[in-house]
This record gives sequence, C-alpha cells and structure tokens, in this order.
Amino acid sequence: MTLSISYDSSFDGFLSAIFEIYSQRLDVENFVPDRDTDAPVDLFQQNFRVETNEDSAMRLRRAIVNNASEDVLSLLETAFLSEERGIEMKIFAYLRKLFSGDDPNYGKNPASLEMLPLYKIAGSVRHEAGNMLGMVRFSKGPGNFYISKIEPKYDILLMMEPHFRNRFAFEKWIIYDSKRKYALLHDKVGESKVVTLPDEESFVKAIQSDGFTQLWQDYYKSIAIKERENPKLLRRCLPVRYWKNLPERQAVSTPAL
Repeated sequence: MTLSISYDSSFDGFLSAIFEIYSQRLDVENFVPDRDTDAPVDLFQQNFRVETNEDSAMRLRRAIVNNASEDVLSLLETAFLSEERGIEMKIFAYLRKLFSGDDPNYGKNPASLEMLPLYKIAGSVRHEAGNMLGMVRFSKGPGNFYISKIEPKYDILLMMEPHFRNRFAFEKWIIYDSKRKYALLHDKVGESKVVTLPDEESFVKAIQSDGFTQLWQDYYKSIAIKERENPKLLRRCLPVRYWKNLPERQAVSTPAL
C-alpha cells in the first residue's frame, strides 16, 4: 500500500518528510499539509505523519545546494509558497531526479522537464510579492503600531519582510495575512517576528478606527481624473481580489467583470 504523508505545512516540515522518505525508503503517492483541510481522502492510501525536524531539514537543504545551487533551493522554496495542491509532488519529482545521480549536470539544467513548471509557479509567487509591496496600506493602531491587513493568493508575507524592515526600520508595524492567520510584527529593535493573531475582529476594528482610511480615500479622489478612467486597465494592474483591503477602493463599487 502506498503512503500519503501529512506534515505541518511548513517548508522545513516538507523537507523533513522528504528526508524520511529516503531514510525509510517509503513509497509515497501524496502529501497532505495541515492547511489543506479539504484534501480528498484516498481509502487505498495509508497516512504517515512526519513531524518537522530542523536537523533533517537542514541536511536536505545542504544536499540540494551541493547537488544544484543556492538559487535552486530558493526557487524550490518559492514555488512551495504557492500552496498549490500537488506542489509537493512536483518538487519531489525534481529532487528524485536530482539525487538519482544519473545526470551530474541535471541540477544546473533549468530547462529540465521537472524544473520548468517550478520556474513558472515560482515566477507567479514572486510577481505577486512584488506587486503586494505597493498595495500595503497602514493605519495607526493601538500602542502606536502601524497596522495593515492583506490577503494574498500565495504565502508571500515573509518575502515582503526585508522591504518593510528596511523602509520602516524605526517604526512599529504589523502586517497581517488574514487568509493564513499570522502576522509580521516589527517593534523598532531591527528585527521582525512572526506572530499569530486569531482575533481578527479586533485587528480590523483597529484599522477602521483611525483616520488613515479617510486620508487614503481623499487622496485617491484628489488625483483621480474621471475622464481618464479605464476600468479594464485598472483591473489588470490592480486585481479586484485585493480591493477590499485598499481603503481608497472601499468607497468604490466593484465594476462588472
């Protein structure tokens, strides 16, 4: 019977699972991250739980770098952040070929059959991370914190951290991913940390209670030229799914698609 491996949804958790596959020579057909609560159940697969092991994950990271490169490791982690169902098996397919030893140049071949889809997925993740930098809107919250709420398609919050840590190094701020229920918190000491914020209601109230929202809306109205409105271009440059967290769009009805 083949196995379905469950793990804690983290990249290190996934690498720990890969390490166990090789250590125990497991026959695996599927990965089920904890976040995927709607994953279909296959009665012909036995579940095998793997807990995150930092040492195992680090050893596998070194193996990927030694057999390929740091860039490949970064690309695999970025593709993983897509949270696309089945992304684990795509990465695993690449790693099996990489570690097989059949082709010593395989790790340096970006056009391999297994690598091409990962490049495409990682490109989409990086594209959203870059776009999201311009769509973060801060409000003044309790404790003199500047707070913002986002809901990206991909798990990109940690990819955004260097930009805001450098730009607002001496401010206290929180960026909350409402889809994944965690946030980045920066408290003026030069370091940012991940925190969980299960009470989203109070977070949203803090955003809505200050005057920043009205300032954004007033600014947007002041620079808008009605005669030059182009709804199709707007939707292409600023996808509608982001509008609910942009104060300048809250007073604007969503155009027909």
